[in-house]
Amino acid sequence: MRETLGGRGVLEGAFTLLEALDEHGGQAGLTQLVRATGLPKTTVHRLLDQLADLGAVERAGRGYRIGSRVFRLGRRWQPELRDLAKEWLPVLSARMRASLVLVVPREGRALVAAGAVLPADDVPVWPGSPLPPGTAAGRLLAAHHPALAEPDTDALEIRANGFAAESETIAEGLGCAAVAVRTPDGRVGAALAAVLPVRRDPVSAVTALASSARSFGTALAESSGRNRAG
Repeated sequence: MRETLGGRGVLEGAFTLLEALDEHGGQAGLTQLVRATGLPKTTVHRLLDQLADLGAVERAGRGYRIGSRVFRLGRRWQPELRDLAKEWLPVLSARMRASLVLVVPREGRALVAAGAVLPADDVPVWPGSPLPPGTAAGRLLAAHHPALAEPDTDALEIRANGFAAESETIAEGLGCAAVAVRTPDGRVGAALAAVLPVRRDPVSAVTALASSARSFGTALAESSGRNRAG
C-alpha cells in the first residue's frame, strides 16, 4: 500500500491495523504491526495516532491495543443472535453434557458468535475470532458456503450426511461434531458445534445436536420476526 493513502485506502489501512491487533491477541507494538501489515512504518504510526484519537485503539505501554469504541460498537452486532445464544446455549450445554459453540459465516471465514464451555473443557472460544482450519463447524459451513476460505474435499459427503466431525483439531483430547442452524428459507445461517472428550465419539452427539439446532433456529426466526414487527 502506498505511503500516501486517501479515501478507501485510509479505511483499508485502518481496518488492516485493527485486524492485525486482533490477530496478536488485541495488543501489539509498532514494529509487530508494521511487520504484520506490510505498511510503511510512518503510515502505521500515523494511522494508529488517528485511531487512538477516535478511541478505536488505545496506547498500552510501548504498544497499542483494541480500544473501547470498537468494543462498544461491536456489542450491537446481531443482538437477537447473541441474546438468544446467551439464553439457550448454557441450557443446551447442560442437557447434552458438552461444550457448545455457535459459529457464523462472515468475511469469508467461520467466526465464533457465542459459546457455552464446560469447566472441564479447555476450549478457546472468543466471540468474533475465526476458527482454526479443519474444525467441524468450519467444514460444515464451508460445505454450504463455497466462498468461505476453507474448501473441503468432503463437502458433498458433509452435505449428504448433514453433519461434520473431527478429532483433536481444536484441542488435544477433544473431538467435535457440528450441524447446521437453518434460516426460515432453508439456508444454512450458522453451525452449532458440540465439543466432547475423544472417549465420547462426537458422532454420537449428532442426533441431539441436530434437534438443538432446529430448536435454536426456530427460536431465532421467531425473535427476528418479533423485532421486525416491532
